[in-house]
Amino acid sequence: MKSFIFLHTKGPDSEYYGAHFRKTFSGGDMIICANGGYDVAKLLNIKPNIIVGDMDSLLENIIDEDIEIIKYPREKDYSDFELALKEARGCKSEKIIVYGALGGRKDHEIINLNLVVHTKTPTALIEREVEIYNVRDTLTLKNKKDSICSLASWGEGCHVCRMEGFQYCLKNEVLLPSSRGLSNLIVSKNAFISIDEGLLLVIVNNKPEIN
Repeated sequence: MKSFIFLHTKGPDSEYYGAHFRKTFSGGDMIICANGGYDVAKLLNIKPNIIVGDMDSLLENIIDEDIEIIKYPREKDYSDFELALKEARGCKSEKIIVYGALGGRKDHEIINLNLVVHTKTPTALIEREVEIYNVRDTLTLKNKKDSICSLASWGEGCHVCRMEGFQYCLKNEVLLPSSRGLSNLIVSKNAFISIDEGLLLVIVNNKPEIN
């Protein structure tokens, strides 16, 4: 089972989120809206299972009765996104897909990345121009040939066991937090990476759409 998280965003990419969601969603998956993410989902005619947060940025005040609402006080210790991640983990999700985590305040973006890299469930941040994945043991990227990507190690370094399908591949090496993983290239239809220690984000720049 996957969990989809919609965050509050004023960006222009809601249609992209909807197209990606409909391509990826399957029956039994969980849909979670963090606060004003409900407005985004409603705009896309997507009905969530859960809305979580302090509800301070909801534009639509009328919420269907059969949607579970988990309300927190406005003054709280954790962001609405972190609370949504908690609900997704509680559902025992095998994968978490997040829309709207980037493109807002820079401090929010940085904290969101920090949350994702420390999340033990495989998680993907999906935007029109970029996709960011945490690596939990292994990661396979499908249909990303010719995409530029970067590897960002966090903490004290990440031990990369094996890479396939990239122009530059590491094997049994420690990738330290540095610029060494910047601007790699996916050269095969599918690319693979495995780690056995440390924290790693893989940042894939989506190829421009051809009109």
